[in-house]
Amino acid sequence: MFCISFAVGGVDVISGTVFDEMKNSLSNVNIYFPKEEIGTTSNEDGNFIIDHSFQYPIIVIISHVGYESETIQINEGESKKLFVKLKKQFIQMDELVVTATRTNKLHKEVPIATEVINKSDIKKSGASNVAELLSLRSGVSIQTSVEGGSVLNILGLDSRYILVLLNGQPINGKFNNRVSLDQIYTQNIERIEIVKGPSSSLYGSEAMAGVINIITNDKIVSKSNNVSFRSNNTETKLRNDGLSSGSKNLNLSIKQPFNFYDLSININADEISKDKSIELIEIDRIKKRYIETVFGIRGFKKHKLSFTFNAFKQSDSGQSKLMVTDTKIERGNLFFTHHTESFSQTITGSSYRRNYVQNRPWGELVRDDLTSEEYLEYEALFKKKIGRYDFNSGLEFRKAIYSSDRIRDGRQNILNNSFFAQSSFSFNEALNFILGLRNDNYSEYQSVINPRIGAMYVIDENWKFRTSWGKGFRAPSFMERFIDWNHVQFNYTVIGNKNLKPEISNGTTVGVEYTNPKKYQSSIMLYYNKFDNLINDYVLEPGILSYQNIESATFAGLEILHNWKISEFLSSKLSFSFLRNRDSENNPIPNTIPFTASGVFSFDPDKDYSASINIKWIAPYKPQDFDPINGIFVSADKEIDGYTILNFTGSKSFNNFLYFKFGLNNVTNYTNNRFGPFVGRSAFIELSSKIN
Repeated sequence: MFCISFAVGGVDVISGTVFDEMKNSLSNVNIYFPKEEIGTTSNEDGNFIIDHSFQYPIIVIISHVGYESETIQINEGESKKLFVKLKKQFIQMDELVVTATRTNKLHKEVPIATEVINKSDIKKSGASNVAELLSLRSGVSIQTSVEGGSVLNILGLDSRYILVLLNGQPINGKFNNRVSLDQIYTQNIERIEIVKGPSSSLYGSEAMAGVINIITNDKIVSKSNNVSFRSNNTETKLRNDGLSSGSKNLNLSIKQPFNFYDLSININADEISKDKSIELIEIDRIKKRYIETVFGIRGFKKHKLSFTFNAFKQSDSGQSKLMVTDTKIERGNLFFTHHTESFSQTITGSSYRRNYVQNRPWGELVRDDLTSEEYLEYEALFKKKIGRYDFNSGLEFRKAIYSSDRIRDGRQNILNNSFFAQSSFSFNEALNFILGLRNDNYSEYQSVINPRIGAMYVIDENWKFRTSWGKGFRAPSFMERFIDWNHVQFNYTVIGNKNLKPEISNGTTVGVEYTNPKKYQSSIMLYYNKFDNLINDYVLEPGILSYQNIESATFAGLEILHNWKISEFLSSKLSFSFLRNRDSENNPIPNTIPFTASGVFSFDPDKDYSASINIKWIAPYKPQDFDPINGIFVSADKEIDGYTILNFTGSKSFNNFLYFKFGLNNVTNYTNNRFGPFVGRSAFIELSSKIN
């Protein structure tokens, strides 16, 4: 192993090799220069190289998930050729996060409460898509729909109040308050960042409860070609009927650096079939196809250019004794990004189409719904560092076009332009602050201003205190304002209300954290969120509903996280969530799960073998029941019993060439007999291989 270091025209070239205590090279290691706010990663041989006009002394932080970070200072005249040995560490302290501040920050320096699901966590979960992955977290629930998409609920708040991003850009196709989390596969995900508490000061509408940013691994540091195949089979029982389903997934990932450009291609094919039935279902088959291409141009010393295109297509054909359904979903995104050290801009074009058809087996049309969303967005971000002060600001312009067979006018345009500014600063090494403000102007409403303030106090090397307050808002959705629709199954009609006002919230979080990097990490977070102008449905007359700003509500809770290295090879991650959600009359809000607990126990004897057990317990809670007289959903009289979900995952790698993973989900075969099958017991096997 050797590295070459040289300087041309005032530009320093720093290179090196990173390896572990067993002298194995480490790939995808973060090489970060905090003064310049730039970085790179090591390739599969553990090598890295970066050129830049650095300020002396040069500070470089070298970090990797599961290892103790190293901070190196390079003075003028010293060698810029580095050989770095990293020691294993249980708690990752120097992980980079971007979502909380829209800038690259070390996790330990961010005042805003942020949870990171890293690549190691994803591997141990055994999940094939983001919906499965998030459903294993405490305080998170996922409900899927036959019409496509997932209803996400975090800490008692549903998808309406949670902004979901893919690499910093909103996911399109959020109709019926559902997000397409089951359409995003885990194979190429680097990490997921969850920011808790109001974040409208940075992200605008929908970020009232927090932000989920799904970050994929688009860095190309060396040639990397991988192929994987996954097979899954599910069996469960409901009443006296059986349900079986099988799925097959094929993923191909190609990353290739060339002389002046990089190319990345990710292809995913998924097929789900159900050939036995729960009483009425006779045939159900779902096909999913996804492709993503990233083209990056190199050769500019201060400029980075990239083009990203992704497309998703899903077809779902089902048949029962009462109904024939056919669903087609198409989603596409095109991104152009331009980055410098202090400036970045992104142009985004996005399109989403969903066609949902219901027919009687004898041919009588019941429902035919074509809905589409298209938008064009320009985003410019600026950042500047002066001493202890970090400044960043941004401009956003967005035009969204919605159309649906159920819109009374057929088509609606919504324009939005916004500006935000944020500053983070520290009085000393112990006390950090963040101040933010955002102004949104919608073509349909008055301008909305949302501030945020956060603070972090480092008590000592082990203890930290974080707190934040912020205002949030949510613009009424396209569906709530413009769509008139009829629910065939429950026989009621919903009429949109174009005079709705935005919802407003005031949210506060307070938390304390204790960390021993070699042994354990514990944190407790309290949160309180008060909503005004809450949008809810109401009865115009029996069987006819609409929406209006009539209510206020409070959402309060407690979350406890504990990561513990039990022994050299055994570790655990435990989480507990407590909720107390009340409406304006102090009544519990339906579908609020008061207590959940989850745990991941991992066994890693060496780099070739690993095994993990995922456990999640959900306490009894009151769901919603349908009131056929008034045509609305009300709190049920009877609680759903508490239940436990138990998953097992194991893996084995062979010479860093062939990777084998297997698992058994819902080992106890829990079934919710009130509302249909919950998950069913399922087994999967997965084979992946490098094809370089």
